Amino acid sequence: MKKVWVGYWFKNWPLIYKIGYGVVITGIRCYFKKFQFLNKNIIPENAGIIYAVNHQNAFLDPILIAAQATKPTYFLTRADIFKNPRIAKILGKIYMLPIYRQRDKVDTIKMNEKTFDQCYDILANQGNLIIFPEGNHNYQKTLRPFKKGIARIALGAAEKYNFKKPICIIPLGLDYENHFSMNGNLLLNAGDPININDYYDAYKNEPKETINGLSLLVRDRLESLMINIKDSENYESIYFLLHRFPKKEEGKTIAEKFESNKKLLRKIESLNTTDQSKYLHLIDKAKEFSSYIKEKNIRAYLFEKKPKSMLSLFILSLLWLIFLPIHLFGLVANYLPYKIPVLFVKYKVKDIHFHSSLKMAIGTILFFLYWGILVCVVSIFICPWWGIATAGILPVFAIFNFRYWIYYLKLKGAWRYYFESKKANFLNQEKNYNEISSILT
Repeated sequence: MKKVWVGYWFKNWPLIYKIGYGVVITGIRCYFKKFQFLNKNIIPENAGIIYAVNHQNAFLDPILIAAQATKPTYFLTRADIFKNPRIAKILGKIYMLPIYRQRDKVDTIKMNEKTFDQCYDILANQGNLIIFPEGNHNYQKTLRPFKKGIARIALGAAEKYNFKKPICIIPLGLDYENHFSMNGNLLLNAGDPININDYYDAYKNEPKETINGLSLLVRDRLESLMINIKDSENYESIYFLLHRFPKKEEGKTIAEKFESNKKLLRKIESLNTTDQSKYLHLIDKAKEFSSYIKEKNIRAYLFEKKPKSMLSLFILSLLWLIFLPIHLFGLVANYLPYKIPVLFVKYKVKDIHFHSSLKMAIGTILFFLYWGILVCVVSIFICPWWGIATAGILPVFAIFNFRYWIYYLKLKGAWRYYFESKKANFLNQEKNYNEISSILT
């Protein structure tokens, strides 16, 4: 996890960017269970950097990357949101650049020329630029067709400065354990830098072919740094096998879990090539099993870690009841700032790809505001010392409440599993679980 870095307050950055930066680095700590930036040390410090990133989570993707840098990071954004001059000014303050598309009904070549020229200068001055070569976002873990803009911008910047400025493309894979809810893991996986100056001769002699070749290289590098499920027809089943079906991963780091999933995906894909009947059998069993646990609202891991007995469940339930009053007290301090962002995105934001970023940002701001109000109320109406004590206790209650709620969900699921295990159909699903396990291991 990125260490707290307060030096950005003394940087020559716009105030709104500093505030946003602080919100994001705080939100990352709270929103994600674990976070790891793999190979960050191989990113050159004294070069213009283009991050070539798979795009799965709309606005959350670029702000996560920007929050790991110690200098402002620019990223290209669809131009239609820049129509309002006031909004355009704010977007400029947080280093967003407009990119025009055919649907904008303008001369895209002419309109984008200014943006591209800005990108060239940013890179020449050793700035950071984030580009999503897929050109759109989608939560599915699939690498979509590439646009050639990233190669054009990289080579265009190098050409403008006669290939004398250090410019690199860094393929960067993002892997979310859960795209839309908190408490999941997140991996940023950086690949080896691609030095654009190495393409000087090739670009001078065959510019079109060089752009195509560089685009393909970036795509291949990026694909190796992410989970790329190619079977779109059976995507949900394969995703379930990778991320919801229980595996022995205790003690593994996020990077180790990622590599384990990559290995499992290769095995599933190989099965599709070498023994398609077995592959289709696996997919059918996965569909049937995942549908069952979804309908019964129980988790697949319970088939691996079975509740021991009704007595053990009663003891765990008694423990839950003992701590219930503390939980209810903690709800007063935490429920509203947690629930408001959830309800807001549910009813006001149609594009689910923006849900995570909004929940993280709004939630972080609301927690500080709400806790600040509580501390002030206690300080004014009781005494300042109680206010200081409240400020220290509130984060503790927040952590306790969240873990208590997870405990409750697991306990409820264990009870459901226990009662379902007494029914006739359960034996068929246990058989499905064992068949899937034997194929995957």
